[in-house]
Amino acid sequence: MSAKNILFDFIFPKNASVAALDRLTPGELVRLLPAATDTKDESVVAIFDYKNEMVREMIWELKYRGSRIVARTLSVVLMDVVKAELAERALFENFQGRILLIPMPVSKKRRNERGYNQIEILCEALMKHDTEHLLAYLPNVLRKHKHTDSQTVAGRKAERLENIEHSMSVPDPLSVQGASIILIDDVTTTGATFREARRALREAGAKKILCIAVAH
Repeated sequence: MSAKNILFDFIFPKNASVAALDRLTPGELVRLLPAATDTKDESVVAIFDYKNEMVREMIWELKYRGSRIVARTLSVVLMDVVKAELAERALFENFQGRILLIPMPVSKKRRNERGYNQIEILCEALMKHDTEHLLAYLPNVLRKHKHTDSQTVAGRKAERLENIEHSMSVPDPLSVQGASIILIDDVTTTGATFREARRALREAGAKKILCIAVAH
């Protein structure tokens, strides 16, 4: 844990609900937390409803504390979703062959502020459950070269969409060419971040792209 995180924990200690969240098993998470509403996009799957207070706390712990406890618990649920989606899409969408797991990138500024990319923490935990070797984890393929504000932060929609446009790229297109990709993020709201990431990956030659968010 970085010095910034230690200071953050000292100033904002975990409350009782967060401590209770840390104790939940993956099965309890699924039973207790409401499922996400429809994303209206067949290429985007979300697991939990972001309007739920406990879901927001879980995302906060992952995003701002880099909680590996939350990441470990979520990774079990996420792996179940990945397997189910792969089984269905392999049959109906030819989503197979070389399958890459790619975390949503953060800007250099954001990584320096937090000391980590919380989605990489989540994906690293998920890969520990890939006992069937379904995925190849490539954390640095998709790059965010332009800093943008979080899509969950209040602001005018038009400004947010303009801000994120052409903010990502794939420096080594050969790394994704012809591959099927599972792209992971913590929250999707407008879907703009996923759309920008898909644009960059498609331009680099990716064949199929499935986006999975923890919450929507």
